[in-house]
Amino acid sequence: MKIGILGAGIAGLSSAYFLRNSPHNVQVHEADTRVGGLARSFNWHGFDCDIAPHRLFTDDKELLAEMLALVPMKEVRRKSRIYLRGKWIQDPVNAVEMVLKFFPFTSYNIVRHFLFRKQYPEDSFEALVLNQFGEGLNDLFFKPYSEKLFGIPANQISAVWGRRKIRVAGLRDMLRRNSRLYFKRFYYPMQNGYGATCDRLYDDVKDLVRLESRLVAIAPKPNSDGYICRFETPQGTIEEEYDQIISSLPLSLFAKLIGLKLSLRFRPARITYLLVNRPRATDNHWFYFADKEFIINRVAEFKNFVENGPSDKTVLCCEVTDVDRWSLDEVVKELAEAKILNKEDVLDSMVMDIPHAYPVYDLAYEEQMQIAQRFFVNHPNIHHVGRHAQFAHKDIDEIFEEAKRISTVIMDRNGAVQAAPVGAVHDADSGAAVSLASARGAA
Repeated sequence: MKIGILGAGIAGLSSAYFLRNSPHNVQVHEADTRVGGLARSFNWHGFDCDIAPHRLFTDDKELLAEMLALVPMKEVRRKSRIYLRGKWIQDPVNAVEMVLKFFPFTSYNIVRHFLFRKQYPEDSFEALVLNQFGEGLNDLFFKPYSEKLFGIPANQISAVWGRRKIRVAGLRDMLRRNSRLYFKRFYYPMQNGYGATCDRLYDDVKDLVRLESRLVAIAPKPNSDGYICRFETPQGTIEEEYDQIISSLPLSLFAKLIGLKLSLRFRPARITYLLVNRPRATDNHWFYFADKEFIINRVAEFKNFVENGPSDKTVLCCEVTDVDRWSLDEVVKELAEAKILNKEDVLDSMVMDIPHAYPVYDLAYEEQMQIAQRFFVNHPNIHHVGRHAQFAHKDIDEIFEEAKRISTVIMDRNGAVQAAPVGAVHDADSGAAVSLASARGAA
């Protein structure tokens, strides 16, 4: 059996890793000149930097042990905050703190609108929030951050996303907050950032990987369950035939290549890295700007994940999804306004564009995912793994686990091969989630 893996990010490399000792012919195609995708890391001015912050948090001890065996990691106690209306608040947010910090008028609105909130048909994210929390908390937190993240009005965001992201916690969760949504700790490699995991996987499968090999066409083989794939390479166009396909490509792109047109959209992001002439800018791993007026969504300070780089400097990684409003001056100005740095502290900068940063959960999302699911039911030898391929916000451990599952069923020649589901979304980072006792932004 010949297996084609599309993409050499964490999903593709993990899939190849689990299939590397199988009797099957495995080939990985990566369009870029390097592996890792959004999970790669790089060194800049002596600092190990990730492409925006990721997280590895799992209660599955067997899975965790397997990942820790790949790369030595440090258990880190999460530190993060949210900048809202000129004030710093906890992340996850405590409802009591919200009332005290924004006393009296905003607090009054939050409480009043919660107690006397109206009920609406839950046909959008905004309606869902209004039903659960009222106008006060919606106008203060949910609406501005969500609209900034997705670039569409809150009443045009799917209620499905809200149901997955918003939790009304019970007493146990309020006290312990040990779910994936309210995680306290995460794991981070001791050296070389999260990209160390991809580098380690690549070391074991590099003979299977073809770089600068971009999929440009795919079609079912006549009278067969396999597929003919056409790739563009520096040496010209090549064709390969595969019995099984594992795709980590953006779902909308892959679907178009195989003949299915979807209106699913991804939100791009522009990542700005700043070299700052301070030993540290904050003590946080990441922090958020919740107000819509700010173009910055999230900022990470990698030096706080694990000590690395020059002792007298630090690097900030600033994520912006409203790329039309982006400018370097605006990014620096907003950080200065929040008293993170002074303009003269910035010694250097670097910008990276991410075309497919976040799946956009608009009102057409459910219908489009149903169309995709019905289509791919007829292609059981195509498997979708990873946040881009499944149009889902997934963490590194979830992707690793899904790759292992798919690789296992593919290798089980006596069992029915079950394709990875399209759109199996888990509660991971990207947006706001709030309970009556606590609330968190994207993490």
